[in-house]
Amino acid sequence: MAFCHTFLPPSNTLNINHPIQINADNIDWVTHVLPTGRIVSPVGTVNGAPNFVTQVVPIGHDVAALANGATYAQTITWYDQNTLQRMADMAAYKQSAKSTINPTDATDIHKNVIGHQSFFQGLAAGPHSILYAAGGDTGDVAAFHLVHGLPRLIRRYPLRWQAFPNTQYPYAYQGHYNDKPRLFYPDAIAVGPHGQHLYVTGMLSNSLARINIQSGKTRYLNVGPYPFAITLADSGQRLVVSLWGGNAVAVVNPEKMQLLGDIRVGPPTGPNNTAAGVHPTALAALPHSPDVFVALANIDRIAEVNVADLRVKGFLNDSPYPDAPPGTYPDGLTIVGLHLYVANAGNNDVAVFNIPTGKALGLIPTAWYPTAISHVGNHLYVVSAKGLSSGPNVEHQWVGDMMDGVVQKIDLSGLDHALPAWTEESLENDGFTAAQRAARHLTDSQTDRFLRKHIHYVVFILRENKTFDEDLGDYKAAGAWADPQLDLYGPKELPNLYNLSKHYALFVNFMADGEVTAQGHQWTTAASDSDFVQRTWPEYYSGRGLVANPGWTQSLVPGGATGTGGMPAGVDNPYAIYENLSVLGKWSNPWISYPERLFLFNDLLDHKISFEDFGEFVSRSEAGNISTAMKKYLATGFPGWDRMILDTYREKKAVNWLKAHPGSKFPHFIYIWLPDDHTAGREPCYYTPNYYLSNNDFATAKFIHYLSTTPEWKHMVVFLNEDDAQSGADHINAHRTFALAMGPWVKKGYLETNLYSQVNILKTTEAIFGLPPMSQWDQNASVFAGIWTDHPDFSPTPPVIPMQIPVAFNAGKCSNYTLLRREAGASGHYLHPDSQWYAWYKAHQTAHGAGLLAPSASHAYTPTTLLKVPGPEQMKQEWIAAKGIKAWHKEMQYLKAYAQKQHAPLAAYQAGEKE
Repeated sequence: MAFCHTFLPPSNTLNINHPIQINADNIDWVTHVLPTGRIVSPVGTVNGAPNFVTQVVPIGHDVAALANGATYAQTITWYDQNTLQRMADMAAYKQSAKSTINPTDATDIHKNVIGHQSFFQGLAAGPHSILYAAGGDTGDVAAFHLVHGLPRLIRRYPLRWQAFPNTQYPYAYQGHYNDKPRLFYPDAIAVGPHGQHLYVTGMLSNSLARINIQSGKTRYLNVGPYPFAITLADSGQRLVVSLWGGNAVAVVNPEKMQLLGDIRVGPPTGPNNTAAGVHPTALAALPHSPDVFVALANIDRIAEVNVADLRVKGFLNDSPYPDAPPGTYPDGLTIVGLHLYVANAGNNDVAVFNIPTGKALGLIPTAWYPTAISHVGNHLYVVSAKGLSSGPNVEHQWVGDMMDGVVQKIDLSGLDHALPAWTEESLENDGFTAAQRAARHLTDSQTDRFLRKHIHYVVFILRENKTFDEDLGDYKAAGAWADPQLDLYGPKELPNLYNLSKHYALFVNFMADGEVTAQGHQWTTAASDSDFVQRTWPEYYSGRGLVANPGWTQSLVPGGATGTGGMPAGVDNPYAIYENLSVLGKWSNPWISYPERLFLFNDLLDHKISFEDFGEFVSRSEAGNISTAMKKYLATGFPGWDRMILDTYREKKAVNWLKAHPGSKFPHFIYIWLPDDHTAGREPCYYTPNYYLSNNDFATAKFIHYLSTTPEWKHMVVFLNEDDAQSGADHINAHRTFALAMGPWVKKGYLETNLYSQVNILKTTEAIFGLPPMSQWDQNASVFAGIWTDHPDFSPTPPVIPMQIPVAFNAGKCSNYTLLRREAGASGHYLHPDSQWYAWYKAHQTAHGAGLLAPSASHAYTPTTLLKVPGPEQMKQEWIAAKGIKAWHKEMQYLKAYAQKQHAPLAAYQAGEKE
C-alpha cells in the first residue's frame, strides 16, 4: 500500500517456534513485506505467540500473554522473562475441552486445556503468582496457577450483567440474548492495592465489578459506555477506567466503589453526535502521582489527566510525521523511569516519549499490529497480534486466524545509542521518511494531472470474499500469478470476468487490507478501519457473544436480521439498511466502530461531489440516525443483504436509477455492492454456489456494459474488487484478491504486477476529485500509475456473455418460509406483512404451528453469518457444492503436497479453523 513494487513470496519464516535474538546475521529472517506493502522488522528477541495476542503481563519469573483470536481455542502462554522460552500453555475452548497435544511436536510442551471458557483482552497478575484472565463470553474471571510447570485452573468468579440507563450509549444491550443470559462481558482486570480485590470492567454492562478474591462477593458500579482498560492511580486511592464509547475516563473511589466523576478526553458525546469517537484504550499511571496517561487510539494522541482534580493536563502527539492524518492507533502504554512507551498498532512500532518534556524521542520497530506492552526492570515486552505477515494459505488455512502472533523483548539499556537507527528503520518500513513521501508525491502529481484532465467519473463495484486463485486460477494470461489447482470457479461460471480481464487492466498482485468482511467494508470506504473493529471482530466471528459491529446495523436477536425472516415488520427487511435505528427495533449501534475521519461518502458530501451509494453502509449519529444531507445520496430502494434477492435484480435497480438521472444528474461517484458471489454455501434450498457466481458475474457485466453506453463513459473509470479474500486458497498470499480497472483511458489487456491494495483505489479516487486523505494509509499510498493510456478507446465494453449455469438449488429439507422467501426474492420482494406470501405464511403458521414453518436457528442465514460463515467453512461448503466431495478431498491432497514441497510450516494449533 505504501509502496509500489513487485511482490516476492515470503520465505518460510512466518511462524516462530523458538526464541530468536535478532542480530545483523538473522534480521532478514524476521523481515517481511505485509499485504499492505509496509515492512515489519522487529528488534530485540522474539518468539511466536498464538494468533491475535492482545495482552502481556509479568508474573513471577515469566511473562504471560493472552490471545483471543477467532479460533477454536483462545490461549494464555507463559514465557521465561529472560530467554522468552515458552514455558506453558493454557488453551480454553468455548465448548467442551479437547486435547490438541501432538507428541511428535517438540514445541508443543506443557499444554493444558479447559472447556467452557473464553478470554477477552484482560490479564492481571495477583499475589502468589496467580494469573487472572477476563472471560468475555463466559462472563467470568478465571484464575490460574502454575503447578510444577503446568497451568491449572483454580477458580472461576462469575459476573452478572448489569442494566444501564437507556439514555446511555449504546442505549441497548449489544449481545445476543435469545435463550441466553445477558453478559457482563469482562474485558480488563486490575488487582487491588492490598491484593484483596479484583476490579473488572464489563463491556456489555457499562459496569465495573469489585470481586473479593477470598469470598467471591461482588459489587457493581455503572461507570459509562464500553468500559475498557483499568488501572490504579494516586498510590491506589483512585481507580481509572477508559470509556471506549464515551470519549472519557471514569474515576472511581475503589474502597467505597463510588464514581468520583469522569474526565472528558475528546469532544462531547450524545445521541446527536456525528463525529467518530476518540477511542480511549490503554492507561498508564505515573507512579506515586495522580497523573494518568490515556491512549486515544482513533486520533493518535495520548492524553495526560490528573485524576485528583479531574482535569486534562495536556496531550502528546503520537503522529509519525508533522500533520499526519490518523492511523497510528496507539493502544498500549507502559512507563519506565522518565519514559513513556506507546505501542502503535497501526504503524507496527513503539513510540518513546520523555515524560517531563512531552517530547517524542523516537520509534522502536515491532511485528505486525502491536496490541499491548509491559516491562520488567529495563526490558520491554510487546505482543503483536498478527506476527510477521500472512503468506500463502497452502493448507486452506483461514486468513482470519492463520497468522501466528509475536512476543518481543527489547533491552532498553542501550536505548540512547540504538534509538536513532530504530526510528529511521520504523519510518522507512512504513514509507514515512521525508524522502519517501516527497518522491511519492512527485510521482503521484504527474499521474494526478492526467487523471483530473481525463477522468471525471468513478465507479466502485464491490463483491464478496474471493481470492485471486479461487476465481482466476485458470486465467492462463496471468501465468505464474495464477494456480489452476486452486481455481474453484472458472470461465464457465465467470465468463464475463475472464472476458473483461482480457480487455482491460487486471491487477494480479492486489491485496485486501483486512482479513474479513468486518474490516473490508471499512477499508474500501475509509482507507482504514479502527482499533475497535480490529479487537472485536474475532469475538463475533467465532460466536463468542458479541453482535457484529463493523459499521452496519445488526440485529441483536439471532435469526432476526435483515432478510432472514421470523421477525416483526421492519426488521425482516433488506430495504431497511438506510432507516434510522429507532424504527428498527433491537438493533446494534455501529457508531463506536467508525474510524476518525469517517468514510469517503462524508468527504464527497463535504466537497460537493455528487455520488450515489447502492447498498453500502454510511456513518450515523450515536443514536443511529443518518443525516438528511447524506440521505439525498443513498439509493434507499436498493436491497441490502438478502441471499434470496439476486444481483440481477440489484443491477436492474441501479441501472433504472441511473437512467432516471441523466446528464447533470448523473453522479460523479458511484458505489455499488453486488454480494451474490459470497454464496450461501450448501445451505438447503438456497441457490447453488455456481449459480450465485454466475448470476453475480452476469449482473456485474451488465452494469458495466450499461455504463459504457452512457455519455459519461468517455471520462469514466470503473474499479471492480472483492471486499476480502477469506473464502479460498491462494498460492501467493491469503490476502490476495483481484481488482479490475476498466474504461476508455485504461490500457487494454494489461497485467498490473506491482503490489497494490484496496487503499490504492481510494487514493486514486481522491486524486481524481481532489479529496484530502482519510488516514495515513491513503496519504502514503500510490496513485495507480501504469494502467493508463494516452490513446483512449471510447467503444463500449464487450457484449455481455449470457449465464452458462442454469438455475439450481441446494438439496435439503425446505421450510415453507424459506420457499416463500425465495419466491418473493425472485422479484425483489421480501415477506412484509402486506405481501401475499407473508399472509399465507402467517395463516399456515397459525393453523399448523410455528415449528412447522419457521426456519431453525441452525439454518438462519443472516448478516451475522455474512461475517461468520466465511473462512474455512465457507471454503469447504462452496467447494463441495460446486465440485463435489471427491474434488474436495483431491484438493486437500494437492494442498498438503504443495505445503510439503514449499517446506511450509504446519499451522499452529491455535490457528486452526474456526467454529
